[in-house]
Amino acid sequence: MTGENYFCGNPYLEYLFLSHYNIGMNLDFSTTALLAIDIQNDFCPAYTGLDGKEHSIGALAVSRGNEIIDPLNNLAEKVHKRGGKVLATQDWHPEGHISFASSHKNKKIGDIIIVPVLEKAIVAFNKKFPDLTDPIPAAVQQALWPVHCLQNSKGAAFHEYFNTQLIDFVFRKGFRKNIDSYSAFFENDRCTPTDLYGYLKEQGIDTLIFGGLATDYCVFYTVIDSLRLGFKTFVAGDVCMGIDIPAGSVQKTITTMTEQGAVFVSAADV
Repeated sequence: MTGENYFCGNPYLEYLFLSHYNIGMNLDFSTTALLAIDIQNDFCPAYTGLDGKEHSIGALAVSRGNEIIDPLNNLAEKVHKRGGKVLATQDWHPEGHISFASSHKNKKIGDIIIVPVLEKAIVAFNKKFPDLTDPIPAAVQQALWPVHCLQNSKGAAFHEYFNTQLIDFVFRKGFRKNIDSYSAFFENDRCTPTDLYGYLKEQGIDTLIFGGLATDYCVFYTVIDSLRLGFKTFVAGDVCMGIDIPAGSVQKTITTMTEQGAVFVSAADV
């Protein structure tokens, strides 16, 4: 993958990447985890499976998203061999999920709905994370998507070329019917936690490396929450790919992640 593909021609971000910030010799892999975000059929282009059968284009495919799989596998193998954890997320939606345009009368793909944040969720968040002082909104915007990643469907399955043998744990998200989850740490209300934070604390993980799909959605929100929760946060930019909806969102989110403290690296330099 070239710098142009990843950075959408942004010379500042290309400079960050080409500076080759080498972290491999500095990481304690016993406290490090690679988190591979949503390497699932519905987020990938059409491909020929290991058995020679054709897989159709995913319902919400990231253009050229399959190109990150081989280098991501290589990175996962490297982290595994050095004693780090390899984790993966999996979008896992029930029928009629709130994020599907078809779940709403007179709504279409791309429309935005407003979802209220439950008071009890805010109270529980403040109790569990008293040190996080960022305000929780009373409501959040939810973009509407085509039906994708239905539980137990072919679309929700991991891409066949993604090496799942290296995965220590899979975290499913978006499985609650009335709330979506871009971040692997919190639902879209920004306060209902998943199991990821507790798992990382139990395992003594303090450093995270990210790759996966899509840069401007699930990778972005998970990275922001990683920083929010105090983890040392690295993004292996050459094993991420964005959907860029709306146009320019890949550049915008990469800039935001960098400004908030995420360090972009090459997978080869881990």
